[in-house]
Amino acid sequence: MADSVQLALISQIFEQYDLSGDIIGCTHLTNGHINETYHIRLADRQQSRSFVLQKINSYVFQEPAKVMNNIQAITRYLNKRKNSRDCGIISFLSSCDGQNYVVQGNDFWRLCPYIENSTAYETAADPAILENAGYAFGHFQEMLADMPMGELVDTIPGFHDTPARLDALFRAVAADLQGRAASVYPEIDFFTRHRQMAGTLAELQQQGVLPLRVTHNDTKCNNILMDSQTASPLCVIDLDTVMPGLPMHDFGDAVRFAANRGAEDETDPRKVGLDWNKYEAFTRGYMRAAKNFLTPAEIDNMALGAAVITIELASRFLADHLNGDKYFRIHREGHNLDRARSQIWLADDMIGQLDQMQAVVRRYAGI
Repeated sequence: MADSVQLALISQIFEQYDLSGDIIGCTHLTNGHINETYHIRLADRQQSRSFVLQKINSYVFQEPAKVMNNIQAITRYLNKRKNSRDCGIISFLSSCDGQNYVVQGNDFWRLCPYIENSTAYETAADPAILENAGYAFGHFQEMLADMPMGELVDTIPGFHDTPARLDALFRAVAADLQGRAASVYPEIDFFTRHRQMAGTLAELQQQGVLPLRVTHNDTKCNNILMDSQTASPLCVIDLDTVMPGLPMHDFGDAVRFAANRGAEDETDPRKVGLDWNKYEAFTRGYMRAAKNFLTPAEIDNMALGAAVITIELASRFLADHLNGDKYFRIHREGHNLDRARSQIWLADDMIGQLDQMQAVVRRYAGI
C-alpha cells in the first residue's frame, strides 16, 4: 500500500474523474523505466474496479499535453471507424473537464482501466508469441493507415532521423571529448562504409516514395498486452511515442529487439545475429495484418528497415560512449561501447542477408 502522502495525492487526482467509490488498494508498479505507475483498486457498494494511474515523465516528454493529444487523436479516429477490432489500443479515461489527463501541480497524470487476465512478455522465446506481437503492431498501423498526419505532432522531433543521428556520431568522433576515438576505429569505419545505405529510408521519404504514417516507435513485445491463457494480443500500450513515421522503423525495431540471438549488450560476437525462426514468426504476423495497406515501395524496403534502425541505435550508443556516457545509463565501464558493438554485429549480419530477409517479407505479403 502507498504511504499516506501518496494516497492523499492520488485521492486528489481521482477527485478530478467522475468515479464513485473509495480507494481500497494502491500498489506502486516498478517494472516500467520511464513513467511512474500505480495499480489502484476502487470499490463502492456495487462493485470493485481496478485502474492504472500513471504520471508522465516530463523530463523525457517535455510537452506532456502534446503526447496526450496525439493519443486522444488516434483514439477518436479509431472510435469513428466502423470495423471491429480484435486488438485495440489502451484507452485513457476522460476527466471531468473532458481531457484524457489531469494536471496536479506541475505533473501530468492519466488513468486507464486495468486489464484483467493479461500479461506483457519482456522477451519472447516462443515464435507463436512473436507472431502475435507482429500481428498486433501490424494491425495497429493498419487501423490508422488512413489517418491524416496533420492531426499528430512529433513528440520527440528527429527521433528516427537516421542521417542526423549519424551526423551527431561523426561530430562526437571529431570532438573526441573523452579521448576514446582512437580505440574505436573499426566501429567508426563501419558507419563510414554504411552511412549512405543508412540514409536510404529518409531519402525515399523526402522524395515522396515512402509516405508518413502513424507509427508506434517503441515496438517491443512488452508493449502489447496479451491474454494470460492464450497469448492472443489484447491491446497495444505505451503510446507516448506515437507520431508520424515510417512503418519500416516499427517493423525493424521489433526485429532488432526480438529476433537477435544475443543480448543488446552482448560482448561475444558469436552469440549475436538474426534468429531466423523469430524473424519469420514476427514477419508472418506483421504482414498478415499490414499487407493490405502497405504500398509496394514500403514492402520492398521493409527488411532494410531492420538494418537501418539497428545501425541508427548503434550510432547512438557509440556517440554516447565517445561523449562520456551522458544519455544511456551504464552499469559497467565501456557498457555503451559493448552495446554499440553488439548492434553493429547484428546490423552486419542483417546486411549480409538482406535479400533473404526481404524474400520472407515478400512471401508473407503474398508477392
